[in-house]
Amino acid sequence: MIANIFKIVFQNFQKFIVTWIVVLLVNQIFIFHACFAPYCIIAALPHTSVIAALITFFMNQESKNSNSNINRYHESSEYLENRNTYNSAERSEELKKLSSNKFSAQDGQDMPTCPICGASMKRRTARYGPHAGQDFWGCSKYPNCKGIRNIDS
Repeated sequence: MIANIFKIVFQNFQKFIVTWIVVLLVNQIFIFHACFAPYCIIAALPHTSVIAALITFFMNQESKNSNSNINRYHESSEYLENRNTYNSAERSEELKKLSSNKFSAQDGQDMPTCPICGASMKRRTARYGPHAGQDFWGCSKYPNCKGIRNIDS
């Protein structure tokens, strides 16, 4: 237990120092009646450092518990059901249906619909990466939808 406390304190040294300074100031003001003489501060060092270590330890335990609650929610079936409204077979059928839907663009080319959301697509040019300078179809709802298609040449 004590080894864990010191391990966490050393991992979070900055939090510990700030907490220790606050505890030391509060101690000097309320316990030692505002005595900031060197012998008063030296007398307060042992117990204020232990109190600061314990506060830092329990603050970290509380943050770990809140993070684990978030992780448990994300792993729960409720989250997965909210995230996936239909199963993969229905999704693949929907994507096939959407990919077959095309309509004419103003320049005479067939403008496809987005394979993810079904919105119209815009002709775009890649600026970065291995395909820089090449054209592709990008979803018109970007950045909310990141659907892309290659341009059939």
